[in-house]
Amino acid sequence: MADNNLEKYLKGIGIEVDDEAKIQEAPAVHEEEVQNFNTEVELLAQDPNAVRIDTEGDFAERCESFLVNLLLNFDPAYAVELHRTDQDEIAVEIFGGDPGKIIGRGGRTLSALEYVANAVLNRGDQQDVRVNIDVGGYKRRRDERLRNAARKAAGRVRDTGQQFPLELMTAAERRVVHMALADDASVITESEGQGRDRRIVVKPA
Repeated sequence: MADNNLEKYLKGIGIEVDDEAKIQEAPAVHEEEVQNFNTEVELLAQDPNAVRIDTEGDFAERCESFLVNLLLNFDPAYAVELHRTDQDEIAVEIFGGDPGKIIGRGGRTLSALEYVANAVLNRGDQQDVRVNIDVGGYKRRRDERLRNAARKAAGRVRDTGQQFPLELMTAAERRVVHMALADDASVITESEGQGRDRRIVVKPA
């Protein structure tokens, strides 16, 4: 979901967006500067099986090597820091350089980069490890806004007894909403639709 659509949706269900937070949410994106990066990442996303990586080391070492080498092609100012959050997930923070280049408009480039990293690094592995990439706290702020929207929607479902469809979201955004309401026994969340028309519907349990 693009940031402007998310903002409209949050306002529609009664959540006001702080002006300062909006300014911080999406760093400036310079179209000419990000075009090459966007194109490269999109091409990789179309065929991640064609990407060759160093197979030496454990998963975390291969992840760091892959991302460092990819980012060095665009700006040596970028640096990568990562740590395991649990057995099945690695959190990656990219800092330095221009965060807007990696985030892209509406977070699309960052989503594509995360998809590529997961597809390439889990190729052939028996156990999938999720790579969660963030830049300058962008996803943390976005995810918190999504969790707020999910809780607000759940409250509306409890009050009305009627199901409530959320806006169209990416797979990563839908995952945040599912997780946000997983422990709420009063509602259930189901994904409906196909492809880019897929959305979450919050329903009474």
